[in-house]
Amino acid sequence: MTVSFPAAARRPPDGVRGRRRRTLIGTARRGLRAAVLLAASTGMALAIVAAPAPAPADAATGAPEPSATPSATDAADAANLSVVVAPAGNGVVSTTVVSVAVAVSNTGDAPAASGTMTIALSRSPLATSAQVTSWLDAQTVADTTVASVPVTAVVARGTATATAAVDLGALGALAPGVYPLSAAYSSPTTGTQPLVAHSVLTVPDAASAASGVGVVVPITAPPTTTGLLSADDLKALTADDGALRTQLNAVTGTPAILAVDPAIPAAIRVLGSSAPASARQWLADLLALPNSRFALQFGDADLATQIAAGLPAPLRVSTLDPFMSARNFTSPAVAAGASPTATPAPDGRTLPTLDQLLDIGTARANFFWPATGSATAGVVAALQSAPGASGSTEPAAITLVGTSALSGAVGARADAAGAGILAYDDGASRALRTASLASDPVHQGAGLAAASAYASVATRGAASSAPLLVVVDRATGRSATGLRAAITAASSLAGRSPWDLDALLAAPAASVSVTGGTADDPTRVDALRDLLDQETRVAAFATVLADPTLLTAPDRAEILQLMGNVWRAAPDQFATALSDHRDATTTTLGSVAIVPPSDITLLASSAPLTFSVRNDLPWPVTLTLSATPNDPRLIVQKSADVSAGAAQSTRVLVPVQARVGSGESTLDLQLRSSAGVEIGPRVRVAISVRAEWESVGIVVMSVLIGAMLVLGIVRTARKMRRRRIAAATAAHNPQTEDVDG
Repeated sequence: MTVSFPAAARRPPDGVRGRRRRTLIGTARRGLRAAVLLAASTGMALAIVAAPAPAPADAATGAPEPSATPSATDAADAANLSVVVAPAGNGVVSTTVVSVAVAVSNTGDAPAASGTMTIALSRSPLATSAQVTSWLDAQTVADTTVASVPVTAVVARGTATATAAVDLGALGALAPGVYPLSAAYSSPTTGTQPLVAHSVLTVPDAASAASGVGVVVPITAPPTTTGLLSADDLKALTADDGALRTQLNAVTGTPAILAVDPAIPAAIRVLGSSAPASARQWLADLLALPNSRFALQFGDADLATQIAAGLPAPLRVSTLDPFMSARNFTSPAVAAGASPTATPAPDGRTLPTLDQLLDIGTARANFFWPATGSATAGVVAALQSAPGASGSTEPAAITLVGTSALSGAVGARADAAGAGILAYDDGASRALRTASLASDPVHQGAGLAAASAYASVATRGAASSAPLLVVVDRATGRSATGLRAAITAASSLAGRSPWDLDALLAAPAASVSVTGGTADDPTRVDALRDLLDQETRVAAFATVLADPTLLTAPDRAEILQLMGNVWRAAPDQFATALSDHRDATTTTLGSVAIVPPSDITLLASSAPLTFSVRNDLPWPVTLTLSATPNDPRLIVQKSADVSAGAAQSTRVLVPVQARVGSGESTLDLQLRSSAGVEIGPRVRVAISVRAEWESVGIVVMSVLIGAMLVLGIVRTARKMRRRRIAAATAAHNPQTEDVDG
C-alpha cells in the first residue's frame, strides 16, 4: 500500500502518483534477506573458514574441488558439509582450561558418517590485523594438537555439535597475544581430505584495560520507496517481533552509541494522534534511553553517492508538512517530543516543526557515517567543507571511517588534514556484524572470538592507551538476541570499559591520512543524477499549485529513501524501485494537461471556442492557457486564465475572429503555470473557417424579410381600397348591403 500523502485530503488517486510500496516487509524483504545472508556468510569467513553455507565445504576449506580430486567421494558431495569452531568466552582466555565448541553442518540431501574433530593451536602469536585475517582465511592447520573429540553422524540438512576441553597449562605459559586455533574434521564422508575451520584464542593484556571502547549501533528501517513509513509499516515494525522493536530491545541497557535514522521518528510524529500505539511507545522508549547518539541522514541516505554525484552538501528534507493532517494535532502535545514552538495551522491548531519531527533526543550534530568502505579522501573532505557542516553555531563535522582506509597511528579519534574523524576498527566490526547475524551459538561464538582478536591487536603498541571504536554495521534480519550478544561483547573488547560519544570525541586526535576507500558504484551515481533530474522537473511542474511543497517535499523524501544504504545489498530490487519511481514521476507530470479537442468548424467570423483542461491532482491548480494561431487571418485571445478544481476537468473559452470568409487554419494551445513553466504537451487543433455562409444567410434572410414586408404592404393597401369603395357605395345607396359585411 502507498502512503505518499498520509493526509486523506492530500492523497492523490492511485492513477496519479502511483507511489507503490516496495518495503522489504513484503516481497522485496525476501530478496534483500538473501543478499544479507550472502554478505553475512562472506563476513563469517573471517572467523569460520569452512562455515559459509552457500559455498561447497570443500571450496570453503581449501579442499580440492570434487572434479579435480578423485578422493572426494560422491557421498561428500551429496552431504555438502561445513565446519565451524568457536572457543568459549568470546575467545578470551580467562582460565588454563578452555572449552572449544565445534559444529559440523550438512546442507545436503544425504547423511554424513560420524567422524573426529582434531583441535590444534599454534604458540606463535598473530601481531597485526592483517595476520589475523590471513589466518582466518588460511587452509592449513595449527602446529600443535591440543584435543580430539568424536562427532556423531550428521543427518541430511542437520548439524552435529561437540565440545572439547583444551588444557592450555600443558603448553606452558602463553604471553598476552592472539593465537591461531584450528579444527580439522575427518570422516569416511570427507575421504582423505579433512575439512578445516579456523578461529583464534586471545590471551588478554592487562594494559589494554586502561582505556575504553565505543560501540556504534544503527537504528534503521527496512528499505522503502515512499518518503515515510506508513502507519501499517510502523505497526508491523514496532510490534513485539518487529525489526525496529528488535533493535531497540537489543540496545536497551547497553552502552551502545546509537546512530538513528531520523525518518523513523518523523514517520511516527507526522501521524499525530493516528499513529499506532506500538509506534508511539517505541518512540517514547527511544527518547528515554540514556545512550549517546547521533542522527544518520534522512533515510540513511548514501553519503558517498551524493558526493560522487557532485552535490556540494548532503541532501536534506526542507519540510514534511504534506504528510500531516491538522485533524490529528489538536494540541502540540500530540506530537511526541514536541517543543513549545510549532508551525501554526490554518484552523488555529498546531503542527510540529521539521526539527520537532526529526528529533531523536539529545544528539551530537554534524555527524556522518558513510557506508562501509565508501569513505574516500574526497568524501571526507567534502563532508568537512559542506555548507553548514562546520558553522559557528554547530560543532565541527565528524566522519566515521574504517581503519583500513587510514594510514598513520590510528586510535578512535583522528584528524585528517583538518577533517575530524572517528576511526572504527574494520576487522572487529566485520566480525561483530557476522556474530549479530548468526543463528546458532557456535557461529556466533566464532564471530565474537574473531572480534576479540582484532580488538586485541588493534590496541597493542604505541596506541594501546587510545580508545577503540567498533561498529555493529547495518544489516537486516537479525534477532534481538544476536544483536545484543554482539553489543555486549563489543562493550568489553580487549578488556576495555565502554565509552560514550563525548568521551571518544574528547580523546586526543591522532594525525592520519585517508588513503583507502572505494569509489562509489557508477550505477548508483547515475541513478541519483536521474532522480535529481526528475526532481527538477517535478519542482517546475509543482508551480501549478498554490503550495508547491505538496509535491516537492514528498518527492525529496522519496529520493533520500531510495538512496538509503540498505539498498546496496539488493541491487535488483533497487533497480525495480528506480523504475517505479520514474513511472510515478511520468504520471505526475502528465496529471495536468489539455484534453485533445476534435477539429473545429467555424461558421461565423467570430465566436468563442471551448477547450477542456484535465487536472488529476487532488489539489486545485492555477494555469494560463496560451493560444497561438498559425495563420494571421485568425485573431485569437492570446491567453486565458484557468482555475481547475481538484480531480476534475475545467472548460476554457477562447474568443476567435476570422479575417477570411473561408479557409483552413490551425491553433496551438499550451498550458503554463504562474511561473511560466510549460505544463503538458502542446496541442494543435485544426480550424475550418466557413464565415461566407454567414453572409449568404444574412442576404437570404434580408430578401425574405423584404418580400414579406412588400406582400404585407400590398395586402394592406388592397384591403384599405376595398374599404373605401365599400364606404362610398354605402353613402350613395344606403339600402345596399355593405360589401365588406
